[in-house]
Amino acid sequence: MKLRFPRFSWRWSVAPAGYRAQGALAALLIAIGGGAGGNLAVHELGGLPDGAVFRVGDTVVTAAELQQRVSAMEFLYGLQQPADPAGADQFRRSVAKAVAVSMVVDGAAREAGIAIADKAAGDQLNRLVTDSGTDRKGLIQQLGAHGLSEQDVLDEIKRQQAGARLFQQVTAPVKAATDADAQQYYDSHRAEMVSPEQRELANIVVSSPEQAELVAQQARAGGDFGALAGQYSIDGSTKGSGGSLGSATASQLDPGYAKAAFEAAPGSVFGPVQTQQGWNIGRVVAVRPGSPMSFDQVKDAIKTKLDNDAKLEAWDDFLVAEIRSADIEYAPEYQPADPDAPPASGR
Repeated sequence: MKLRFPRFSWRWSVAPAGYRAQGALAALLIAIGGGAGGNLAVHELGGLPDGAVFRVGDTVVTAAELQQRVSAMEFLYGLQQPADPAGADQFRRSVAKAVAVSMVVDGAAREAGIAIADKAAGDQLNRLVTDSGTDRKGLIQQLGAHGLSEQDVLDEIKRQQAGARLFQQVTAPVKAATDADAQQYYDSHRAEMVSPEQRELANIVVSSPEQAELVAQQARAGGDFGALAGQYSIDGSTKGSGGSLGSATASQLDPGYAKAAFEAAPGSVFGPVQTQQGWNIGRVVAVRPGSPMSFDQVKDAIKTKLDNDAKLEAWDDFLVAEIRSADIEYAPEYQPADPDAPPASGR
């Protein structure tokens, strides 16, 4: 069971290049186990002690504390550390920077007088537990198995809510985009203003690559795809309808599955492709090409994008000032490439 936390509109992901988080993980700003201050050790300024990852002001985070937070991310968000040495090195530096910046934001939120009530955090936890399909007892058991407590999760929710309120305060002066702004953007990006290609797909999910190959061979040999789905698919939500997935854009699908589906010719069978659900054999039922969109069709979406971009720019400027004044010092093996810059916003 993984709790999937909602993300703020300001995406400040610092995941390593090539790393792709599952589900809702878009940011690595988790500070499970104390936040700025809390259970973290306080040391005199002037150099980092042995085993330290970084220092923010007079608060030092050790490698053991950082690893505990990474373990929490793995449980709460399905975070996976890269196995290759280069990816692991970049991951380590990115996580260190993310947690350091989260502590800076925590401090800025406190200075702004932002405090989250226990009830607000508890209400959100209740919604998350319900959405995850478990109950409070099951949650506590899962947390205990990972060395975490319910209070750890509540503290994380409070940090997220406090950060979101701080973002709202910082970006409140940003002026909303006008229709004229949207028209200018539309005119300069007209070639991009097209609806994405959609493909109507059918799919069969099986549990092993060997069975997937056998099903794919039957489908390519002219076997009735719908009948094969009814016979073999372990996807209870689609096997009764011949494996129909309906129409989808590439962005709505698992990346590996989307690549195979959108490279296949109309009417053809593709796969097997492995996803979290199992081994998939797909068929392209129909293709709906992308088409140009009018200004009226995209005006609201453009204005939303321009508003978000302006807010993210204001937020980044705020973060730069806060980071530079926070006196952050990293151990060499955790030093990020640009320690004074805010984590990438994902724009």
